[in-house]
Amino acid sequence: MTTIAAQSAASAGPLEAKAPSLALYLHIPFCSAKCGYCDFNSYEHLDHLIPDYTPALISEIELWAPAAQQSRVTSVFFGGGTPSLTSLEDLEAITNAVRGRFNVDPEAEWTLEANPTELTRKHLEGMRGLGINRLSMGVQSMHADELELLDREHTPERVVEAVTAARVAGFDNLNLDLIFGLINHTEERWRDTLEQVLALEPEHLSCYALTVEPETALYYRVQKGILPEPDPDIAASQYEWTRSSLAEAGYEHYEISNWAKPGRRCEHNLIYWRAEPYLGMGAGAHSFFVGQRFANVDAPNRYVEAITASVEQRAEHGRGTMQQVAGGETPDEVTNRADTAILGLRLLEGIDEAAFAARYGVTLDAEFGPALERHFALDLIERADGRLRLTERGLLLSNEVFIDLLPDPVGPEA
Repeated sequence: MTTIAAQSAASAGPLEAKAPSLALYLHIPFCSAKCGYCDFNSYEHLDHLIPDYTPALISEIELWAPAAQQSRVTSVFFGGGTPSLTSLEDLEAITNAVRGRFNVDPEAEWTLEANPTELTRKHLEGMRGLGINRLSMGVQSMHADELELLDREHTPERVVEAVTAARVAGFDNLNLDLIFGLINHTEERWRDTLEQVLALEPEHLSCYALTVEPETALYYRVQKGILPEPDPDIAASQYEWTRSSLAEAGYEHYEISNWAKPGRRCEHNLIYWRAEPYLGMGAGAHSFFVGQRFANVDAPNRYVEAITASVEQRAEHGRGTMQQVAGGETPDEVTNRADTAILGLRLLEGIDEAAFAARYGVTLDAEFGPALERHFALDLIERADGRLRLTERGLLLSNEVFIDLLPDPVGPEA
């Protein structure tokens, strides 16, 4: 895989030149504390690696830039981890590297993920001054005991303070992340959280059901019987109430877990859901670029070492492998069609059937006919205005549809 990635990055050939737009994802893996439910590639107590990490990330930006010189960057997303822990000096160096090496659209969306805890007015004003124009804040709950259950360090009061400071700093595009379906979570408590958050008037809301991910601290507590499993029926009821409530409040439900005020959809995430190209940089970052899917090595120390080796190899030989790339694949057309269908169905608008046929030379019915028939019969999908989309019932049972659209595994016969 590193050889393929190196070929992609060595020069901007015809394949790269065909890509009109590109999203960049920059991963900052450091956290002040690891949340018990989190299975992202994030680490606490690794502050000693930060001085080497930012130069490595900038080096990776420089390594990839030649492959993307014909692309137009329409969004940049700092994810983590906790990117808002990054110093203004480091953020300035990273943003300057992106603008200096890539063709960034002047109207590009620049998002940075943040926790309320460390968002001071000075830091927010500095980030806004660097051109970061969208803030995505991890709120999760407006109840102290629920935040404690989730191992969050902030308080409900701190959320209000952070949002107020963000507004004063000039942020007019704010997303707040929330989690419903918590363990022992009543509908009244969820409604109270959502009502408090709506009073803050965010432009965007991401509301996710609590998932007990394997190998997390929460998973082990549930496995040992310390905590019960989340109740899926309660989560479903809360989700339906959320849809109704946010519609009344003027939010557009545009993706299974995402709502936005008019004109405030997350442009970066739309790239993912439309199966368009994105390039991830940083430890554990994933990419879909020049027809390939690949990911970087997870561990920050190994990432820094691999980037250093790649830079030295380039300096010595004029080219070299992308040693930070840990593995990947060039998906076949069957896989690409399935990915596009599954991701497209996450959007409430669904899949443009004519556009799908033009892109792949095959209709949705020809590709997925038997699976679609099953889910039409179950009232999980529907057709409207030339689009295939999930029904209201399908939004609650979307995984039933998605699993059925996956390609059959290829392997030796039993």
